[in-house]
Amino acid sequence: MTLLQPLANNYNYYPRTMIRFCEISYDDTNAIKTEVQNLGWTVAWGPAELRDFFGVSYSLAFICQRNNADEYTVVIRGTNMLSWDSWVKEDFAIGTTRPFNELAPHAPPNALISHGTYRGTNDLLKLRSANLGIVDFLRARKPIYLYVTGHSLGGTLTPTMFAYLNDVLYGGGYVTNMAMWSFAGLTPGDVNFNAYLNSLSNPQFPFRLHNTLDVAPFCWWSRDSIKNIYQPYGLSWGFPEDDFWDDLFTRAKGKRYAQPVGDQVLLGQFNKGIIDRHLWTAQAMYQHHSTTYRQLVDAAYPATNASSGSS
Repeated sequence: MTLLQPLANNYNYYPRTMIRFCEISYDDTNAIKTEVQNLGWTVAWGPAELRDFFGVSYSLAFICQRNNADEYTVVIRGTNMLSWDSWVKEDFAIGTTRPFNELAPHAPPNALISHGTYRGTNDLLKLRSANLGIVDFLRARKPIYLYVTGHSLGGTLTPTMFAYLNDVLYGGGYVTNMAMWSFAGLTPGDVNFNAYLNSLSNPQFPFRLHNTLDVAPFCWWSRDSIKNIYQPYGLSWGFPEDDFWDDLFTRAKGKRYAQPVGDQVLLGQFNKGIIDRHLWTAQAMYQHHSTTYRQLVDAAYPATNASSGSS
């Protein structure tokens, strides 16, 4: 597998660092810059966010630059648990699809993404920091290497943001200077979107990292995988999980949702210590959490030297 030059020198550094960026994205905005600096990077744009009528943040991103290197990373925050807009208008708005070329003109007209993914990506494009949007900033900086990462909803939006930035910055063709790491992402689009996405860079690059015990990566293409995910551990779903998931998969039916290739399995560890009367939901939330992903990523990609930037 051919890697970008910086990645080839010390690949494990990147997934370890990217999941830490994702964790940081959930923190208080006033803490983000310092926490990124502690990893040897500098926040060069943002953090910028959109808030609803009640002041609840539903979209947030920032761009950081690696110190003494021409490497930039667009970091997309996942779902704000307190935001109705994040849940309903982005995560679960899957009943209809939109052509991706409404955002990225060079994409084929049959490449479809969910309406929620469309909204989430469009919200990212509305973000402003020092009166600059993400694209304005990147056009001005002209980074040699450009990465995109996110967890949960951020992981869902990572492929579309990658493809969009490819389109507006590089013309929508095959690129060798971009990479992405998507953690715990739900399915952003259909099989035609996947074909387009995988044509833009090395399709074997393991960008889609998922915990085998996390239900989110099975959305919206495998209801049975979600239903049976904890049965080997003696934990079955019931009310209200069954009604909730059945309703969502009914909305998704017939849309040809599928995850793109580039899969990297992270072997999940069942948490036997969870004591909660809603055991199935509690286990699902634990397995999906960014801290759980950090532990699994660190195990899969151990630090190789002192410059790995993550402990």
